Amino acid sequence: MFVFAVALGLASCADGGFVSGSRQFSGVWLHEFEGSTFLEGATEVPAVRPEYRETDWLEWNEWPDLERLMDDRRQEGGCYTVQPFLLTFEGRRTHRLFVGAGHMDMWRSEVTVQRPISAKRLGPSFCYDR
Repeated sequence: MFVFAVALGLASCADGGFVSGSRQFSGVWLHEFEGSTFLEGATEVPAVRPEYRETDWLEWNEWPDLERLMDDRRQEGGCYTVQPFLLTFEGRRTHRLFVGAGHMDMWRSEVTVQRPISAKRLGPSFCYDR
């Protein structure tokens, strides 16, 4: 009976995880090739690359104002560049039970944008590896 109850509980969770209610998020987004790191509450670009397991993967579908701020250039002098943005939006966080989120499940959770509010570029593209 216990196994059935656990299985039923997991089946009701999105992708085997728990989805929070919709709320407003604000923070720094570091966009890069195969990377989408969101730092909730941050207002400046971190001097050192944050650990993936300590941050969220940001997922978004349409955000024309943000897309206009993005560079097409992804690689520069042997590194994949990071594009920093300050974002505010309404969204949800999903915590998965057995895996992480994002590319190769490297992030602790996924934050999904439901309604964009504002986007501001925080500087030029750069590389953490230099």
